Amino acid sequence: MRWDYGKVYQEIRKSKGLTQEDVCQNFLARSTLARIESGQTVPKFDTMIFLLHQIDMSLEEFKYICNLYHPSVREEIISKVYSYNTAIGTSELERLQNKCQNYLRTNHDIPIKRINDGLTSMILLRKNGIQKKSKELNHINQRIWHYLEKQDAWYENDFRLLNTILPHFPIEIVQNITSKILENLIKYDDYRNIDNSSFSLLSNLATIFLYNNLKEDCEIITLKTIDVAKKVKRYDYLGFSQVRLGICRKDDDLIKKGLELLSLTEETALLETMEEEIKNFR
Repeated sequence: MRWDYGKVYQEIRKSKGLTQEDVCQNFLARSTLARIESGQTVPKFDTMIFLLHQIDMSLEEFKYICNLYHPSVREEIISKVYSYNTAIGTSELERLQNKCQNYLRTNHDIPIKRINDGLTSMILLRKNGIQKKSKELNHINQRIWHYLEKQDAWYENDFRLLNTILPHFPIEIVQNITSKILENLIKYDDYRNIDNSSFSLLSNLATIFLYNNLKEDCEIITLKTIDVAKKVKRYDYLGFSQVRLGICRKDDDLIKKGLELLSLTEETALLETMEEEIKNFR
């Protein structure tokens, strides 16, 4: 990792054919940029963001370049967790958990600790099944819930973590926190990259309501998953949601449309899951 941020910035700026004057104009003194690039001063956060905007670069990309065009171990962990999907194998989850634990031996990092707890919960669930809840799984889920419960608001990564433990809650707790989930998700309507996490959390919530025979609540949440599916133009999401809504409303035409979409998108596993739901709840 290169810690001479100013020098790295200077190299990028010059490679783009930009002068210090081009970057600064009348918004920042050239002498300030010169001191930053020479390592004589550390820029304030808002100054650094301004400078990155001028070279058309995100903070994430800049950090990647500072790490010699490689993600840091921390970024690698976070990136893999963000790209996680239900098809990932248990052994891969365990490898990622080992990476977390190795990293935490030499680093204090609250988010990575929480990711590690979330991975532990998923691995234990995979190994034991949802019906057989071990003491260790209950302990991990209670610990995750302990630091989520005390927060006044939930943010992007909290949604992912909450989604991990939501199926383990008693239905009374799920009902009690649903309004808080929806209120916090609304704040992220215009935030990029949140839609997949939002859909996952909402569909998980709808599933819990359906499996507890609370079809009215399931319908309310499923209508929101349809909005997300249309927004991101994900036809597998839309097919899933149409089937789920059709089950809630006892609408065979809607169920048929959803199944056709899932078939067209070749979502075989999801198609089988929804067909099983139709048998059990229609």
